[in-house]
Amino acid sequence: MDFQPEINIQRNVYQVDALANKNPGELNRPVVKYKKKRKCMDYVKTTIPAIDWLLLNYNWSEDLLEDIMAGITVAVLNIPQGMAYSILGNVEPTVGLYMAVFPVLVYSILGTSRHISLGVLSVICLMTGKVVSTYASDTIADPEGYTNMEVATAVTMVAGLVQLLMYVFRLGMLSTILSETLVSGFTGSVAVIVITSQLKELLGVVTVRRNGPLQVVYTYYDFAVNFHTINWMTALVSAVTITILLVYNAFLKDKINKKLCMPLPIELLITVVGTTLFQITNIAEDYNMIQMGEIKSGLPGIQVPPLKLFPSVFLDACIIAVVAYSISMSLALLVSEKLKYPIDTNQELLAQGMGNVIGSLLSCLPCGASPSRSASQQTVGGKTQMASIVSAGIIVVVLLWVGVVFEPLPRCVLSSIIVVALKDIVLQTLELPRIWRNSRTDGLVWLITYAATIVLDIDVGLLIGVLVSVLCVFVKGVLIDVHALGRLPGTDLYMRLDTHGDAAEVPGVKALRFAGSVNVINRFAFKRKIVEALRSEYAADALVASAVPSVAVLSAAPPEPGSRTVVLDMAGLQYSDAAGTKLLCELFESLVADGYDVSLAAVPDASIGYMRANGLLSARFFPTVHDAVVFHQHRRQSRLLDAVVVKSANGEQKRF
Repeated sequence: MDFQPEINIQRNVYQVDALANKNPGELNRPVVKYKKKRKCMDYVKTTIPAIDWLLLNYNWSEDLLEDIMAGITVAVLNIPQGMAYSILGNVEPTVGLYMAVFPVLVYSILGTSRHISLGVLSVICLMTGKVVSTYASDTIADPEGYTNMEVATAVTMVAGLVQLLMYVFRLGMLSTILSETLVSGFTGSVAVIVITSQLKELLGVVTVRRNGPLQVVYTYYDFAVNFHTINWMTALVSAVTITILLVYNAFLKDKINKKLCMPLPIELLITVVGTTLFQITNIAEDYNMIQMGEIKSGLPGIQVPPLKLFPSVFLDACIIAVVAYSISMSLALLVSEKLKYPIDTNQELLAQGMGNVIGSLLSCLPCGASPSRSASQQTVGGKTQMASIVSAGIIVVVLLWVGVVFEPLPRCVLSSIIVVALKDIVLQTLELPRIWRNSRTDGLVWLITYAATIVLDIDVGLLIGVLVSVLCVFVKGVLIDVHALGRLPGTDLYMRLDTHGDAAEVPGVKALRFAGSVNVINRFAFKRKIVEALRSEYAADALVASAVPSVAVLSAAPPEPGSRTVVLDMAGLQYSDAAGTKLLCELFESLVADGYDVSLAAVPDASIGYMRANGLLSARFFPTVHDAVVFHQHRRQSRLLDAVVVKSANGEQKRF
């Protein structure tokens, strides 16, 4: 037989003042704070986490083999992705491989996440590519112009410096500006833009690359107008590549990977097979297919980006810095929460900022954490950033001796890899109905961000999304809720009448629960909601409320003092400024003048002193709603018992 746990407590009714003065000698107890004195080495290990995890605590016997396997897995993903996403950035294919080496090594020394894989990220590469196409020019025709690589490295340097500046001012909390819903809508729309931009490569259609507002619309218009220039062999190769990848991911991936010690690198296999096929045949030349072309071997030399470009790319670089950091931090926090280890949000700014600054000197685009590579690094069994070091070492070998092998590969193969990699992000659109059902505010943020990014531009859409998200937070901050409460039978619990059918109002007592803030913006809305709630209970008194500074509450005939009781449950009070507190005082006095016996229950400690300092001196404060209700019930019963009715000689009655 199951027994229901019970709580049986018998105590006196308390007011807050009585509790506060119970032990006055303890009010001024000194608070002793213990702060551990940090040594210089502690600061060094905090700034350079690799000293701790790599030099002092790395488990070479247990973790090295798993990190090597994870590093190999990430490296084989980095090769096709690095070359493919470089296309989005309007730079050479080897740039994506450089990004898999230099920023990764810097992050492995300074970063605090054990599993995220830095390098190319489609969103960041596309945003950088837009800046490159805006400021780069043909240096032969315009000797004073800038090359694509100069513009790209300038963006990378400024983005890195912005992240370092954020680190100095401890702005790691800015990662929360981009909510999960906003990032979902933004990345989904960017995926549509990326796929649209790859139509030219996928089908071999001769069109110009569009940028700016309505770029998606204009691109499809150009595609329709120039459809007659389609290269059917390019379209066929793209269709075959996309089909193979989709079929493998949908039906074969899980079955095959269960039998292997590491995931099958299908993208790399397709890249190798495609390179071999077009190396031993003349198909690409016969059908005028666009190939990768010359791929530089070796590592890049150190080159400082042109300083004159910094002011021009500053705004775009700031947006790229925040987006890259927010996406990377979201991924890092997701993995760290799953595996139960801490992440330092400010240290991540240092790691990514230094990675971008050093990368800008070595021909890199701004870096970001890739969800696919990070997931692979974690699922294969990677334990630390040693996996990233192994991956970077493999990419160095590819750059020195293997990279030139991929020169015959058609660009449409890499574009196909990009399109399939973005499939899941594009399908995030299907999540909109669920998001809308759970929260219309989140659904509105998602929809506006998604539409604005596609219709206007990437940076404009993101800015609009952030503004809408902040506006929604602000609006929610000034909205207030006032609900009538009823007591659950046999308990001291007071619940909302509109959500709990068993709750019943206590006779003679109107209990109202308030949630929100009372400030200069919503103070009159607060007054109106309170008065409307009282009017619904005491309709005969016809309380009047208006949205003007006057807070007089009028009744048709002033009732006998104390005959009607109002208890305001203020546990949900978040904040009350001077204007809100002043109105609360005036409303309180007006209700008392009209015969209401008003009490405040569960007011936060920080607000009680502020209310009294601003004029609310005569109010009764109770620790709970039940204390206030029982107090007023007892008071009313005492009045009834003390009331003596004496019949006068003329038959009239007098109450004493």
